[in-house]
Amino acid sequence: MIHIVTDSTAQLTDKEIENNHITVVPLAVTLEGQHYQDGVDVSRAEFSRRLREDQQFPKTSQPSLGQFVETYQRIAKPNDQILSIHIGSVLSGTVQTAQMAAEQVPAQVGVLDSGLTDRGLAFVVLKAAELIQTEHDLATIMAELKAYMNKITLTCFVNSLDYLVKGGRANRAIGFVSTLIKLKLELGMPNGELKVLHKSRGEKGMQKMIDQVTADIINHPQITRVGLSYVDSHADTDRIEAFLKKKRPDLEIVNRLTSPTIMTHVGPNGFAVIFV
Repeated sequence: MIHIVTDSTAQLTDKEIENNHITVVPLAVTLEGQHYQDGVDVSRAEFSRRLREDQQFPKTSQPSLGQFVETYQRIAKPNDQILSIHIGSVLSGTVQTAQMAAEQVPAQVGVLDSGLTDRGLAFVVLKAAELIQTEHDLATIMAELKAYMNKITLTCFVNSLDYLVKGGRANRAIGFVSTLIKLKLELGMPNGELKVLHKSRGEKGMQKMIDQVTADIINHPQITRVGLSYVDSHADTDRIEAFLKKKRPDLEIVNRLTSPTIMTHVGPNGFAVIFV
């Protein structure tokens, strides 16, 4: 039997986790001196509210080595295998910790850096659940997943670079300039790298970037699944969902709050559009 493990940044519904027997290892967040396990001690809605209202900048941390070791030992029976799929290493050291843990347990564990997060990571996890129904060779499954990852596009719209700067994901000078000129960013994760795809000034420029992404989805019938994730306000993602459903009623769309870890880096009014 092959067990699937992922982390709490994956944008999976409770039903998807239950139906596919997925084990989720939580990342941790610290806010106002309090430590929380993502999805265990704090809900996405509560953290979103705290992020907006609290004055202190939150911090995030990956799961500990011990958490992974305990998880692998708990779920794997003799002759079982584990497929552990995680947030891209450009955003977190989670996958490296998972790899170290894999070397300390007797079970065969394949660790995969998705190069993605949020619904993009979820798409990879769900594809893995589909593959293990008919394929039982771990190396073959991981090879197929790597090819599948190249079909996933993750686009994140950032309204303020303050949180990326504070979280160490952006150059401080860029953050200072962005505040002065109201710079809006469209970020992507091609090949597992975090890159600025487009820049704009003000809301009109942001809307042009959004329009281009939605046009790409509408004009490509092979795109069938879309994830919309937001930090606090769902006004933008609701408008995008309504527009996409009007033009492409066949689309399967998940529109939800993102994880506290991603909220911390993206900041208020940020949101993402992810599709296969």
